[in-house]
Amino acid sequence: MEKIFELRPKKDLLDPTFEGYKLSLDALPVYKHEVPVAVEHLKPSDEQLSYSHVKTFGLHNHLIEDPWSDEIAFFISKDLQIFKINLHSLASQNPEFTSVWQIPQRSERRDGWFNASLSFASSELAVVTDGGGVLHIIDTNIRTSTNSHTWEVKLSNQIMGSGEPFKVIHSILNAEEGSQLETLSVLVLKVESIDQVESQIALSTFGCSEKETPFINCLEWVEYEHKDGNWSFKQLKRLAIPHGLDYASILSPGKSICLIAREPFGIIFDSTKNVAAPLPSPQMDEDEAENKVAYTWAETPEEVTLWVNFDKQTSKHDLVVKIESQTLKIVHKNQTYLDGELAHAISVDTSTWTLSDGKLEIILSKNNQSLNWSHLVLNDLRGRKVLDAETAAEYETVLNTTKDTQPGNGGRPPIFSSEQLEECDDDMMDETYIFRFDGETNQFTHKAILSGQLLFFTESAPGLAPAFCLRHDVDGLIWQPMGDELEQPWGCLHTAALQALGYIQASKEQRKFTVAPPDMTYAALCDAFTHVYIYRQPNCSSTGVEMVHRPTGRKVGNIARQQVLNIDSSEECLGAMATNTFLLILTSSSLFAIRVNSD
Repeated sequence: MEKIFELRPKKDLLDPTFEGYKLSLDALPVYKHEVPVAVEHLKPSDEQLSYSHVKTFGLHNHLIEDPWSDEIAFFISKDLQIFKINLHSLASQNPEFTSVWQIPQRSERRDGWFNASLSFASSELAVVTDGGGVLHIIDTNIRTSTNSHTWEVKLSNQIMGSGEPFKVIHSILNAEEGSQLETLSVLVLKVESIDQVESQIALSTFGCSEKETPFINCLEWVEYEHKDGNWSFKQLKRLAIPHGLDYASILSPGKSICLIAREPFGIIFDSTKNVAAPLPSPQMDEDEAENKVAYTWAETPEEVTLWVNFDKQTSKHDLVVKIESQTLKIVHKNQTYLDGELAHAISVDTSTWTLSDGKLEIILSKNNQSLNWSHLVLNDLRGRKVLDAETAAEYETVLNTTKDTQPGNGGRPPIFSSEQLEECDDDMMDETYIFRFDGETNQFTHKAILSGQLLFFTESAPGLAPAFCLRHDVDGLIWQPMGDELEQPWGCLHTAALQALGYIQASKEQRKFTVAPPDMTYAALCDAFTHVYIYRQPNCSSTGVEMVHRPTGRKVGNIARQQVLNIDSSEECLGAMATNTFLLILTSSSLFAIRVNSD
């Protein structure tokens, strides 16, 4: 059971006397530069029709910030070059754009791929994906505006996707003290068809169905080890998030993750252990097995057929059936129903399973047709061998009749049925929560309801998870997820406040990006086209002019100001980034550097 915690704002960071922003007509220096190669900008294919696809493509920020260096930024071109931008050069006529690495191009056609993404795990390590299913671990050396070291690939890995597109969300490198072992943790996001998701439990456990959720968000947490100079895959955990993921990050030192999403969701796959509830103790004598028949089976010289009866409402998304050459596993919802070693080897390619009216039929093709099977699954006494399908049906009829007359329900129908629910009785799934997920136990340990809308998230100090901004009344409050090294209960720290940002952002219907610099002296809202709105906070020193409060004659040293800019471009805004000095806007062919504050 998750521990409930609260997001408690610090009163000294709130300003109840804030009176609003004053419109300023002061001109800001704007430097426009053409990029060497057009910026990559992929759009959803005809098959990628879900809201999750539109969100993943439409809100992708093509400007990449480096938490370890405040003097550079990056973007990826349409020919998959990674360009470094020297921020100090943007106020000159000769901006420095340097190609630091070429992502290998596996195909000319990239229909259905996500936009390439880049994340920095440490001061010398980066994680890159081409958007089509391959992850690259890159040695970047120390990244500065003057360092011209060529990036070197250390590992290219396709284990996560087998060609399925994904986007890198966050990464972190953890080096264990007193050991040369390093662990790289990476979070990637996929949007997959419900029929293509590899899961150890049934997806219906989290309310997934072809009608309601044909596509779902899959968050994959992948770990790699660096030992003896080589990188290798360590483990993968997969979480299914059917109703949308708003935020995800790895908490230092890489043992847990923080995410913001709507319930229900949970872990569906772990490469190191099974996440389904194990079978109840299979130890029973023959008399007990007689009364606890779980399945029937029959054999012919060519094949073995297994029948299992579930509720008639059972769908294929309530089951996970895994057929291997020597083993068979059936999971119903999140409970293991059958798991064990088969009596003899089978041919997986010609073995099949079907489900009709709640009856599961599995046909296993024998490898050796001369062998008769004395049992189906080793040490499992819950199976009954019958002659054929007709005999199995007769046996199931008798068994079900016996169950219905057993003491407990007296053969009466259930008092309540979910089919009697009206539409107004459905649970609301609009509430969003923040969770901490423990990677060692595969359990959600902490949970808090978000009382306000998520406005945006922003990079934090090196090694920390990105901070996120929530609406609180009319303001926007910055929250920093805590790392696990601190010897105190886990939570999120309130670190800053952006005055009236929640109210302002609600009125900007064309807004695409919201960004703020590390010192939080301003916030910028960027429309998809043309307009940029800058809101200087009262603590911003660059006010430009001293103001006087007319009714009292009191001089106001610092006031909150609003500035509106029209960007000289008809192209869509593809990226935005805020530094303490510059606000950067990226389009397909141009980079705009707006000097907001002096150095």
